[in-house]
Amino acid sequence: MTTRQAPEIFQIPLDDLDPAGLPPRGTPEFEQAVIGRYALDYAARGWQAVVAVDDAFVRVVAVPERGVEPKAYVLGLLQNGFLEDALPVLEALDGMLDDAELAYSHGLCLSELGRPAEAVAPLQRAVELDPTHANAFIALGVAFARTGRTDEAANALRDAVKLEPANAFAKRNLAAVLMRSGRAAEALPFFRQAASLAPADPGAQLGLAQCLEELGPSHVKEAAEQYKAVVKRFPDHQAGEMAEEALTRIGHEEMRAAVDGGLRMDAVMYMQAALDRFAKLDQAKVGQIVMEIALLGRNGLEINKPAVRYTLQNLEGEFSGLALLAYMHVGFRMFDAKGDAGTGLDREYEAAVKMRRER
Repeated sequence: MTTRQAPEIFQIPLDDLDPAGLPPRGTPEFEQAVIGRYALDYAARGWQAVVAVDDAFVRVVAVPERGVEPKAYVLGLLQNGFLEDALPVLEALDGMLDDAELAYSHGLCLSELGRPAEAVAPLQRAVELDPTHANAFIALGVAFARTGRTDEAANALRDAVKLEPANAFAKRNLAAVLMRSGRAAEALPFFRQAASLAPADPGAQLGLAQCLEELGPSHVKEAAEQYKAVVKRFPDHQAGEMAEEALTRIGHEEMRAAVDGGLRMDAVMYMQAALDRFAKLDQAKVGQIVMEIALLGRNGLEINKPAVRYTLQNLEGEFSGLALLAYMHVGFRMFDAKGDAGTGLDREYEAAVKMRRER
């Protein structure tokens, strides 16, 4: 089986050309001489070459007799993740051809390489060449968003949604842009639709929860339920970790709201009990208890519902959610006296320690 040879595709700034033997730059003779130089060189090798010259570059696409078609070649580089290799080829082809897919691929490549400001121009060219190219509108919206051009990002993503109403990625990105610009209420229906269209997308599911939380007290309960669903569905994904942190934050806020920002004396009492019980256990056992509570809390503890009870394998008894939080805080501080346990109960802990000393 004969291996098909790759084409050679490149562009060179005219400033970098060796001027020896060339007519004055800017004349028709100069352009013809440059084209002839490359065309004849490749013809001598049995290749077909297309050469284009403009005010700044000479661009060359040369294909051997049994070579890979240039567009298929560069798109193959992209699909296999060879972005750095694909970029100069895309620059050359996009400069020579009016092809929406090449312009889109050029812009997407730049964006993926962390150059969103440079990606805007080829992506704008892509949607001008093909106003029905939804993915190009999405990529343009993302590039605008990454460069702080929020209104333009939202407009491009709205165009994508109009073209493809069932595109979850377009709706998720539009919702995210709207929420970041302080328009959470406007973002919410798009997050709901994206989450419904893409139930396996952790970004859409987490985004919906964050948007609900951003909308304030009237939506906090639903936000907490959505965060719990994210933790359950994506336990090993960063979205799951972020949802856990959000559940902890919501729990702290609810806990403080229940006592109007003051000390929670019930938590202080639970901590005193924990200090007494842990004093009789070795450190390894305390560590097991803390780990078990932390794992149990991944799905959220009902801190303000004392009627809801929990049991542990490593500690006898029934506990409320707040009691478990208090026990976890005490256990954590036994291992790291100055660390942040992440429970929001530092003041209660200090009060419990002081009261125990004064007994």
